[in-house]
Amino acid sequence: MQRTVAFYFGIGSRYSYLASTQIDQLEADTGCRVLWRPLYSTDLMAARGMDPFQGAAPSGQYEQRYRTIDATRWARFYGVPYVDPDWPSHPWRRYALAAVAAGRLGNAAAFSHALFAALFGDGAGPLGDDRLARLADRVGLPGDRLLAGLADPQTEADHRHNIEAALAAGVFGVPSFVVDGEMFWGNDRLILLRHHLRAAAPHTA
Repeated sequence: MQRTVAFYFGIGSRYSYLASTQIDQLEADTGCRVLWRPLYSTDLMAARGMDPFQGAAPSGQYEQRYRTIDATRWARFYGVPYVDPDWPSHPWRRYALAAVAAGRLGNAAAFSHALFAALFGDGAGPLGDDRLARLADRVGLPGDRLLAGLADPQTEADHRHNIEAALAAGVFGVPSFVVDGEMFWGNDRLILLRHHLRAAAPHTA
């Protein structure tokens, strides 16, 4: 029986980008099917009432300089490009909604891959709606419909549903993977997710 993995990720998360580069291989190696569930992680943390990125960093792992070093090391390990974006200049929530809109059009994965590549691979500056539409067109989605989806209240509703589903599954940050009633948080937990998926029989929730 094919296992289904819910992948909760944020476009504005460097670790979500890194994890996303490993999804195709994870599916090939384990036979699982990954469902891409984009969300704006700031909204997720607000819903939890806990945001480690507000105020002074609670520990060194949340300091910007260390996270850049760590992400660069992971990118070298994976053999993928990594560029730190100019974080304050980007409309991260709009990117998240664009990924949700792409999911409504049938392919959140392809669009998110393209968006991640532009932001963290190429180091692109802020992407306006024209660029988002071109990215959609490039992966076979109608760019005009993606932009229309950004203005559709149902996109906001779907985004809210992703956050509610994530919270119900125990997700507290991105990237997170949920399968068989278990949650695996972080790019560095992919090895544990892979081990779980290769187990002889799924756990029952």
